[in-house]
Amino acid sequence: MEVLWVFSHSNPVAAVAWGKRAIVCATMDAQGYVWSDTGSQMKAHFRLGMVHPKVVRVIPSGGKIAFGGSSMEVFTLSGRLLFRFKNSSFTNDLVWLTDGRILAVQNKGLVLWNPTTGETEEVKNPRGCAFSSVAVDPKGGRFVTGTCDGSVDVWFLDTLIPYKTFKFSSPIVDLAWSLDGKLFIATDESIYIYSSETWRRIGAIDRGTYGIKFISVSYNGRFVIYGGQDKTPRLYDLERNVIYEGPPFFHWVMDGDWEDSGFRFVMVGADGQGRVFRVKPEYLGR
Repeated sequence: MEVLWVFSHSNPVAAVAWGKRAIVCATMDAQGYVWSDTGSQMKAHFRLGMVHPKVVRVIPSGGKIAFGGSSMEVFTLSGRLLFRFKNSSFTNDLVWLTDGRILAVQNKGLVLWNPTTGETEEVKNPRGCAFSSVAVDPKGGRFVTGTCDGSVDVWFLDTLIPYKTFKFSSPIVDLAWSLDGKLFIATDESIYIYSSETWRRIGAIDRGTYGIKFISVSYNGRFVIYGGQDKTPRLYDLERNVIYEGPPFFHWVMDGDWEDSGFRFVMVGADGQGRVFRVKPEYLGR
């Protein structure tokens, strides 16, 4: 993995997302930053209305940003506030759906929110343990949630009813689904890779997963990036079963994301730093 450029914030970064033509960050002091995805140029800087941001996602079309935490807020890429949703509990993760709605997981339940109309649908948490993460099947029709009791539930999207459960030994930290819909990945204290067609485990990663904060999978499902409290950014090649490491951050690696259709990715740290990497061309050979 090769560092292409570095960008910096004056405060620790809580979350990052790579959208069309932009990289968006949320810092722990509740500020939003929009950076160019072709170099370290800041395109926008604005204050969020929430106290504690936890997650940021860019709508696939690229025109809107959703932030989640002590509230949910939607901004333009230029930093103009469009919509705000007052939470009944803390938002830990969210995803944009293809119809422009937002599916969020909170401590107390699920929220399906249409920012344009203001319509919401809420489902109480059936487990009594906070939801930590959510990922949607790109092929549509289903999504997965993780909770702090180590449960991963698979849900029907149209009915918001769970139909399958996986149990892990520790709280679920993050979930990811490959863009081709074939791989589903979950992490607690390790990383587990499943076929979403058979639901069989096909791989696992134990190296460098201490205090893991996130996972993210490349558009073609071949590479996984992850990081956490050991400060080292890592890239896992599923085809070669090889882990590559980058230079350590000065503090925890907090979040990361891939560009939609290439082999560049971004990671951010609690030291306020962001780094854009690429998969080295020699890694792409078989």
